[in-house]
Amino acid sequence: MARYLARIHGTEEDKVNCPFYFKIGACRHADRCSRMHHRPAFSQTILIKHAYRHPTREAELKAALEGKSADAISINEAEAAENFLCFFEDFFGELSKFGVLEALHVCDNLGDHMVGHVYAKFSDEEEAADALNVMNGRYYDGRRLEVEFSPVTDFREARCRDFDEDTCRRGGFCNFMHIKPVPLCLIRDMEEDAEEERRREEMERAERRRRDESRRDGGSRKDRHRSGGGSGSSSRRERKGGSSSRRGGSGGGGGSGGSRSRSRSRSRSRSEGE
Repeated sequence: MARYLARIHGTEEDKVNCPFYFKIGACRHADRCSRMHHRPAFSQTILIKHAYRHPTREAELKAALEGKSADAISINEAEAAENFLCFFEDFFGELSKFGVLEALHVCDNLGDHMVGHVYAKFSDEEEAADALNVMNGRYYDGRRLEVEFSPVTDFREARCRDFDEDTCRRGGFCNFMHIKPVPLCLIRDMEEDAEEERRREEMERAERRRRDESRRDGGSRKDRHRSGGGSGSSSRRERKGGSSSRRGGSGGGGGSGGSRSRSRSRSRSRSEGE
């Protein structure tokens, strides 16, 4: 039984766990889904919800506000492509500060449960946790970022193969990821820049640690020097005190000599009187 449950977990045969949430980290039914959505406590992958302003969705919203038909909207494809690459560079550069990015994917889907989603997979869970803690609640392009851990670690199961082959018939409302393509040369350049930045920051941290250790060592030497000087002063004071004692002893001897002189004077006075 255990083997059977493990085999069907996250598949269409699983009547308990939602296969779409398991594979994609998003479900069109959201909290109304009849199956369970297991949100991971830790993961290598974080999901930044609705961070990307999809040009089609933005144009539709603008047309609705202006009372125009959705059929009348037009999109400048060249401008939209340039804006997307700027967005991708911004997020790649910011997320790379937390660690090595194994994958960064932006969804081209239009469904409410997936539009503008950004998935970032790090090399380990600690880096992903750091990114989540810092990025969650921040603002980008006027939007407050909502970040959570995602169960998706294998994007091969999450992405729409038909979209990759330009044959998806469901369009933007497909429930599998339509991952926006990014030129490989751009990704390589950004990876090199991120690696160089990490090396530079590591060198700066090492230099700060060296300076801190140097200051601590210098402070310890000064403390030892002051302690040694205090001991020398005490020794000198003790030696001076000893000399004073000896001088006091001589004075005491002088006092005894004075007593003997007075005794001899009294003896001579008595003799003369006789």
